Amino acid sequence: MTLITDKLQMTGQETKWTSSKGNQNKWFADGMWYKEDGLGYEALAEILVSRLLAKTNVETFVSYEYEQVERNGRQYHGCRSADFLLPDDDKLISVERLFQAYKREGAAQKAAQFETAAERIRYIAESIEEITGLNNFGDYLRKVLTVDALFLNEDRHFHNIAVIQKKDGTFRECPLFDHGASLFSDTKSDYPLEMCLEECFQKIQAKPFSRCFDEQLDACEILYGGFRFHAFFTMKDVELLLEEFRGLYEERILIRVLETMGQQMRKYAYLF
Repeated sequence: MTLITDKLQMTGQETKWTSSKGNQNKWFADGMWYKEDGLGYEALAEILVSRLLAKTNVETFVSYEYEQVERNGRQYHGCRSADFLLPDDDKLISVERLFQAYKREGAAQKAAQFETAAERIRYIAESIEEITGLNNFGDYLRKVLTVDALFLNEDRHFHNIAVIQKKDGTFRECPLFDHGASLFSDTKSDYPLEMCLEECFQKIQAKPFSRCFDEQLDACEILYGGFRFHAFFTMKDVELLLEEFRGLYEERILIRVLETMGQQMRKYAYLF
């Protein structure tokens, strides 16, 4: 567990912006991305999801590790991940940016013209395949939305579904990334620790094709028959991972995450 000091923010290589919710600071320095908790326990969620994805059949995803960030004399929980662009890659381009460039309108606005989640998913997938030349982008969306449903990622907007453009102009799929809004991590506004778990489940809404995780998941399963998600982790694996954060995060946070994962693993038992 490394300590990052204020010097990080002063390096010439560092770039900074905030997340879609506007409260999570992010930096890039020396080939690594750093993110700081802004709403609750985003880093814990990010790390837990990536560690558990290592025990699934998802082959490409971003791995996150814990970081303690020191800024303005205060310490914050955070995480780090290596830059996943390869030497032959040029840049990461979000679905939203692709639609703005090629469709002259945002992806959310275009998708909203369709009545059902299945129609929206098919339209976005076919549009991205047309723009990039990628095959089976629908299968990629299925992978993303399955992981989001299992871990309750409520912030999968069109800015963090992306493709990678290589230097020769061709495209490749992007590894799965950005799971910080999973597992009711926003304790500052949406899911305060005083809120019971049942109320959290009732309140949460999915993105970007429907407000219902299962509606998105069911639509993908009807549309695309390729990728099948399989998980090989158990509740014991979840418990052991959370033990690493005892003393870093409040006990009631660890209990909430454990209970949430228990409910999700029972609900989606067919994935295991």
